[in-house]
Amino acid sequence: MHRRHCLLTLGALLGASTASAQDAAAFAPAQQLLRGRTLLGTGLELELPALSENGGAVPLSVAFRGTPPAGETVVAIHLLATRNPNPGLLSLELPGDRVLPDFATRVRLAESQTVIAVALGSKNSAWVAQRKVQVTVSGCLGPGEAAPNESMRSPRIALARNPKAGGPIEVKALVQHPMETGMRPGSDGKPLPQNLVRDFTLRLGERPALTVRFQTGTSENPYLRFLLPPPSATEAAVFTWTDQTGRTLREERPLPV
Repeated sequence: MHRRHCLLTLGALLGASTASAQDAAAFAPAQQLLRGRTLLGTGLELELPALSENGGAVPLSVAFRGTPPAGETVVAIHLLATRNPNPGLLSLELPGDRVLPDFATRVRLAESQTVIAVALGSKNSAWVAQRKVQVTVSGCLGPGEAAPNESMRSPRIALARNPKAGGPIEVKALVQHPMETGMRPGSDGKPLPQNLVRDFTLRLGERPALTVRFQTGTSENPYLRFLLPPPSATEAAVFTWTDQTGRTLREERPLPV
């Protein structure tokens, strides 16, 4: 491994280990989310590679593994980037306790920067985590010019076939889509039209369980990995993607008991 590569990786790791929640909370979009809330200590875990050669699809995982105050649950997790043109990467909303606060996805980073996760409790608690990422190739380069007009297609859902007895069910969801940001110039120098998947929702039976709000920092072909508590009885899981024009794709799967 080249010496420069080693130094960049080491620097990113040291930045991640020494950064404080207060530093992350000073970022203006994070401040807005935290307004009126009590910032608590450990519990929220954010993982990204220290060095990413492709800023267009940086793997990310975020999970809350702490113990919230009595009577409180984590109801939202927001992911932010400090040096993207728009700070929003994506937001996860958890109405109730039907989805565990443990997710993996892929994000788009324009340059080397800090990624921040903000978790919000159902009352007034909040948690913050951050990681520094060194990016070799900007995520702004994106797909080819033919991509902006493409629509959602080929939704895929994968459920763990043999979940451990009493353990969570792993779900993986992906839809093919260019996620054109509206900021990338075309051959004429004008910005290509924005074309985004707006959101992804999960309903278990008749109740909403998860809403994911995608933003310009979400990578091409939006991907999610999340965990469901084992159901007490067989029920249907309904997965729906909606793009910014209102078009939807829907998939339904039975959950294993």
